[in-house]
Amino acid sequence: MSDQRYDAATATVHTTAAGVVTRSPRVGYVPARANILRDGVAVALLVVALLLPWNLDFGLGIPGTDGALVAVIAVITVLSVLAALTPHVGPFRLTRPGQDVGRVTRVRLLLGIAYPIVAIGFVAYQVLETERVGGTGLVPPGIGPGLLLGIGGALLAAQPPITGITMQDNGFRRWYAAARVLGVVSIALATLSVAYNVYWRLRYLFVANGQFGEQDVATILITLLYGAVAMTALVIASRWLIEKTAAARLATTAIGVSGALAATLVWILPIGRDIDAFHGIAQNTSTAAVGYEGYLFWAAAAAVVAPTTLYAIFSIKPPTLGAYRSAAEKCVTLIAFWSFAAAGLRILDYLIALLLDLHRASYDTVAMTVFNVITGFIARWVHRQLVKGEGMLTVIAAFSGVLFVFTVANLAIGVALAPRYAAPSPTGTYGNNLAQQITSTFDVTVCLLSLAVLAVTLFTGPLAGLLIRRREARAAAPATPPPASTPPATPQPSAPPTIARPAQPRPTPRIVRLKEDSTTALSQPPTEAIAAPTTALHILRRAPESDRTTALPTPPDADD
Repeated sequence: MSDQRYDAATATVHTTAAGVVTRSPRVGYVPARANILRDGVAVALLVVALLLPWNLDFGLGIPGTDGALVAVIAVITVLSVLAALTPHVGPFRLTRPGQDVGRVTRVRLLLGIAYPIVAIGFVAYQVLETERVGGTGLVPPGIGPGLLLGIGGALLAAQPPITGITMQDNGFRRWYAAARVLGVVSIALATLSVAYNVYWRLRYLFVANGQFGEQDVATILITLLYGAVAMTALVIASRWLIEKTAAARLATTAIGVSGALAATLVWILPIGRDIDAFHGIAQNTSTAAVGYEGYLFWAAAAAVVAPTTLYAIFSIKPPTLGAYRSAAEKCVTLIAFWSFAAAGLRILDYLIALLLDLHRASYDTVAMTVFNVITGFIARWVHRQLVKGEGMLTVIAAFSGVLFVFTVANLAIGVALAPRYAAPSPTGTYGNNLAQQITSTFDVTVCLLSLAVLAVTLFTGPLAGLLIRRREARAAAPATPPPASTPPATPQPSAPPTIARPAQPRPTPRIVRLKEDSTTALSQPPTEAIAAPTTALHILRRAPESDRTTALPTPPDADD
């Protein structure tokens, strides 16, 4: 579901304007609240990124962190913070007379470009180390939550100021194209990761001289299926980065924020090691669900598309709910796939353990599989109702709440029922005492996605009427009349445009009369004239021939 009013090619609509402070003609209208909010979030993300690890070799609390690299990260962070503050303070602030928004855009880009370059270096280091230590049992450095939050803040700070509603007004067309490139690159790196993992896991089958047995077949089957599931989940979400609809950009924002927040929570919370042995840092696709190929590029793309998409949608009065529900459909599709796929993999693990006579826990497997299946069916039902748009919005919101509860329950059961060794957890940067890791950072991401779906179904369903009534009440409130001595303010040419739906006149019923010459006169049918109307109805009965009775005269009275 898409709408031309907030898609890439926004249609020309009538706008209304309110008076604002006069600006330079080279700046135009600048929505202060939207720009301050975006740049404030950018600064917060950049500061928090310094307090979190960037991989297993670098970051706060990571042993052996290189001091020179810390200085480099500090410098590029300061540059990105300056880029975020440029339009608001200093000689390049947009409120300064004679300012040029194009010049401010170039300054922000030059100050913020260093951060993405260093991030690319971390990705290249991860790829090289993964290839070097692949198949040896050593853990690659991975990508940590610090880099996820940092790249999001840096890209927010490097963007041009928001100076209009459409992409054509803001000059964001190239930025949106860069987001689509990020989607393609994430899919390519995930494919490469899956291929390398499959090769490393199956390489011993071709170089060993032993006999090819049942355990080898089980290894091949598990490797291929786990890689296919992880790859499919990543492709489903990364395809949103490539699409050009507002719903896809909203879904990209949801998955990017959920992934970065999930990685941060897994690292900070004490239970994070039970959820993911590597705290969401050293993940590679097909070894621990979705890896950095998803999280990093989802966060970067969300930072690119979120500000202008949300600003454009919020500027539509009255709001259109179709984009939100379409984005919720995409998120529910990913949740349903992950739930059914997890149930299938659990069944496969149990069957292989049964065939090979390995240790297995029937009760735990059944419990986790049932919860996964129920979660998948609920997600599928919510998706169908959102697509059809026929169900009661309150019921859909209620089932969305149930879906969120079941996604959290899946995560909790996976931690509680996971088999463990008797030894305590290691004290290093990563690791746990689980005999089998059956949860991951992506499970936390799915929980946050279901929470986003619940919020959408609530605010577009049961709470939509309340919000609209409150907005109408504020609009209908009598405005304070200006003083008599003050002339009415004249709207400035740089006033904020507001997208408004054109008024749809109600069709009035009209009586359509046919022309007289368009009718055909029919001849009157002949009628039979009656001489005189009857005054009474007489029924004549003929005596039947079989009646042989002869009427006799009345006998005289005896008295006569």
